[in-house]
Amino acid sequence: MKNIILVLSALLLSLCASAQMTQIWGTVKSDGFDDKDIALYVINNGETEEISKTRLGADGSFGFMFNPAKEGMYAIGWGEFIRGKYPVYLKKGDKAQVSINTRTFDFVGPQTPENTILYKWLKMSESMRYNSFHSMQQSKDFFPALATLATKSESFKKSIQTKNGVFNKTMKAIVGYDLDLYALNFLALPRGEFLKKEQLSPFYNTLSDPKKFDNDAALGMLHGKRFLELYANFIVPGRGTVDEKIKAFNNDVVKGAYLLNDQRVMKGINNYQAYEAFMAKYGAYFKSPYQQLLLEDLGRKLYNQVVGPKPAMNFTYPDQNGKMVSLTDFKGKVVVVDVWATWCAPCKQQIPYLKKMEEKFKGQDVVFMSVSVDYEKDKQKWLDMLKDLNLHGIQLFASGWSKITKDYGIATLPRFMVFDKKGNVVSVDAPRPSDPKLTEMVENELSKAN
Repeated sequence: MKNIILVLSALLLSLCASAQMTQIWGTVKSDGFDDKDIALYVINNGETEEISKTRLGADGSFGFMFNPAKEGMYAIGWGEFIRGKYPVYLKKGDKAQVSINTRTFDFVGPQTPENTILYKWLKMSESMRYNSFHSMQQSKDFFPALATLATKSESFKKSIQTKNGVFNKTMKAIVGYDLDLYALNFLALPRGEFLKKEQLSPFYNTLSDPKKFDNDAALGMLHGKRFLELYANFIVPGRGTVDEKIKAFNNDVVKGAYLLNDQRVMKGINNYQAYEAFMAKYGAYFKSPYQQLLLEDLGRKLYNQVVGPKPAMNFTYPDQNGKMVSLTDFKGKVVVVDVWATWCAPCKQQIPYLKKMEEKFKGQDVVFMSVSVDYEKDKQKWLDMLKDLNLHGIQLFASGWSKITKDYGIATLPRFMVFDKKGNVVSVDAPRPSDPKLTEMVENELSKAN
């Protein structure tokens, strides 16, 4: 009886877990296409990234079950542009049934409020989308249809009133961006007619708006990357520089996305020195967690390819007063970095020895920097310990095992590192302060000419 109860309990837990998973299923009918599978994509930075792929059943059926990393627009479809992808708005626990019939996409049966609204817009703009991307329709037919859809879109945006405020704001922005995309993509495709600016529909006069990118919703739209590229080329025509092109956007995160999506820019970042120069010039634009992680990964990859003396990989964290402090702030001095945590007994054992070192090198070109990897919930504990133990030097809070631990491969604590006056690595796994060899290492660096 006990075993039966355990089995039933396990089954119930499994069913509960499945109920919390997001599910998408449906059928594909693909006349003219040899579809054997279908993929699920997340949209990041205006680009789609495949997160899962499944074989189609003999009847064209498919299904996905997953835990979305974030709420927002996803897509299902194929990597080939001519075959296409279709947007679906998803959050945890959502369920969506769809039907793809060659080039048409439909939601089937009851849907979430978000996908109900999304579907209305997809059907409203279906012919416009197709004529913009695939057909050879001429401007005399396209421009009037664009004007009609633009007028209808204004009343449609007013109807977007779900209980999900995040979706409402995002969807209203995407409706506007979709219209811009269709208008711009129409001009980008060769159609045998060459239009001068004065021949364009009045709609094109509305494209240039200093407030168009007051948020980063464009980065969550399908074809967002292409939209940013087309928009920048329209606002800054000709072979403008990257610096000129990004002025088309009034949002830093969108500027960052444009840079990351520009292959000319990214191909130029082929060594760590180029990476550092790029970050020094444009680093302030990359404010989204996705962009930051992408660049940190690129930086680590290029850093590991450096031969000979290695420059330190910079990090920036707040001190106990909230001031942001970077490792690079202290070029011209020898820097001793202690990576620790309040819960780490060996870390606390080294504190008296570290204080003696600080006293020994007082007044010399040495900076002692301690970086706590305590989590945000323990920040007050960290602040209290700074006061209770009378800790000096530069005290920074990393909010967990973040960039510094990834860059320097830190898996255990404490970790001591030493950087020279030029900002190069002396050791990223230096002796502890209780070992005289750390003092010798610092003295050796101080003895060197700048």
